[in-house]
Amino acid sequence: MDNQVDEIKQKLNIVDVINRFVPLKKRGRNHIACCPFHGEKTPSFTVSEELQIYKCFGCGKSGDVFSFLEEYERIDFKEALTELALMAGIVLQKSEFISKEESKKKVLIGINTQVAKFYHYILTSHVLGKSALDYVQKRGITLETIKQFNIGYSPENPQILINFLTKKGYKVQDLIATGTFGQSQYNSRLYDRFQGRLTFPLSDYRGRILGFSGRILPTSKNQNSAKYINSPETEIYHKSQNLFGLHLAKDFIRAKNYVLVVEGEFDMISPYQAGIQNIIAIKGTAFTQDQLQLLRRFTDTLILALDSDFAGNNAAKKSIELAESMEFDIKVLVLGDKYKDPDEAVKSDLEYFKNQIELAVPIWDFIIQSQIKSNNPETVKGKKEILSTVLPFLVKIKNSVIRSDYFQKLADELNSSHESILEESKKYLSRSSFSEGGRVPAGGGSIKISTLIPQTSEIQQPQESIKTQKLEQLLLTLIFGAKNPAKLSQKLKTQLLRFQDHRYQVIANKLLDIKIFKPKKFENILSPEIQPTYQSLYLDATVSPTESHQRLVEIKKTITQLDTYFLKDRLNYLSHQISKLENQDNQPELIEVEKEYNKLLLDLSKVQIKKS
Repeated sequence: MDNQVDEIKQKLNIVDVINRFVPLKKRGRNHIACCPFHGEKTPSFTVSEELQIYKCFGCGKSGDVFSFLEEYERIDFKEALTELALMAGIVLQKSEFISKEESKKKVLIGINTQVAKFYHYILTSHVLGKSALDYVQKRGITLETIKQFNIGYSPENPQILINFLTKKGYKVQDLIATGTFGQSQYNSRLYDRFQGRLTFPLSDYRGRILGFSGRILPTSKNQNSAKYINSPETEIYHKSQNLFGLHLAKDFIRAKNYVLVVEGEFDMISPYQAGIQNIIAIKGTAFTQDQLQLLRRFTDTLILALDSDFAGNNAAKKSIELAESMEFDIKVLVLGDKYKDPDEAVKSDLEYFKNQIELAVPIWDFIIQSQIKSNNPETVKGKKEILSTVLPFLVKIKNSVIRSDYFQKLADELNSSHESILEESKKYLSRSSFSEGGRVPAGGGSIKISTLIPQTSEIQQPQESIKTQKLEQLLLTLIFGAKNPAKLSQKLKTQLLRFQDHRYQVIANKLLDIKIFKPKKFENILSPEIQPTYQSLYLDATVSPTESHQRLVEIKKTITQLDTYFLKDRLNYLSHQISKLENQDNQPELIEVEKEYNKLLLDLSKVQIKKS
């Protein structure tokens, strides 16, 4: 297996692989992009073609082509191995070991795939699905779209589907594990959770069916039942990670660089059918962090086409704050009182809907205006309502200039002063100061208190040792940034041999052993535990190249500081030795130690003269 991993790495260029998912730009010796793993506007995600690795200098995530695919696609190593082998055109050797968890997931996805096919067949080709098909088509959904979204119908009699699946060899416990089927407490018979409902497969962004959503039909006898139901949480379906339609929309989202966010299946399907294909649906009006991180891979702009009162929803408030903290540009599509939802708007006036997308307003403007519309800003009560709803949003704006601008907008709307709004905002800022597990506001954002406290290792480590470690790191970075690192390291041999940090000692010694430096070859002569440190140093050196004269200045400054710390440390040690030898009355050894002490004292004075 290890040989095949190496073979895949040799055949694939990490730049080509990552570029399929994240558009990379060449900068110097590396390629850069905005990090797909955290929200940022300034690119800090760096890919080294020389070392075949990536590193984000913002969030710190790093690794090779395998770890990138695992992290980006949210898959395990075996799945990444399979996908990369396919890209490389390599046939994998069959492995006898497949984890129970992996095997179970494959079975559940296999069942869901068969269930979706069955539902779709019943809807489109069987008499049992005729009334459901009539309903969908009356809503303006074409057969082509029904096929594209794999829409189906679950018949009232669940036994038809259960017989279909058991004949294919699926076990009862596996059918129950999908969440689609339950078992009666009275007679132990299986039932279909979605029976008598229109069904929509819930796929991950790779198109694998993880669960289902079911809508009750107008002709159903059970009109008191919930309009929509979803699969429960299972081993493969997690509502917090799911976005309806993303597998179909992701390429369009990336191309348009914004995503239209709606609430329900039909609100997504109708615009998609009409050609607005950079669109997804969420359940309700709130995002989770997982959903936002997933979308951040494809765009940094959200246009929300949700319930007009969504800003008053506490869950929606939190998701807006979360999206803002991840540096999304958030806008709102306003339909006003003209249409109740995107589905109706698209069917009634497509051009109007498209125009409203173009006129989408920034989230903060929408929140202010929606509250002004709902409450009278001329009355004391109205002002209080507006302030209590709007300020909790505005105080969380990370950018202080934008936050100040919106304070002014709110002040203008309330016929008040910027200062009074600022003063009032402090109440809401203080309320959130220590909420959410010890977080404190900073410029409208928030910082974990734990980040303000030094880590245990830093408390225990002497300050000078930390400074020396940082200087050793800097010197190696400067060496790796030079045209000829091997030649330069020989000139700095004295300082390199004095290194104290074990990792940097190993790298320095290997540098002194070689005559020609080749980035990848050098990495290969290091042990696996030292390689990440080297990779980080080398990327640091190549991300921000230093002009040769400036590098020389930095090197001189660094070795002067290292020499100073080394000499002071050595003098301190010798001082203790002299005291010990004087107590022992060991004259010959005392004379030798005093000689070294005096010489080093002279060396230190020379270094300090250079420094000044």
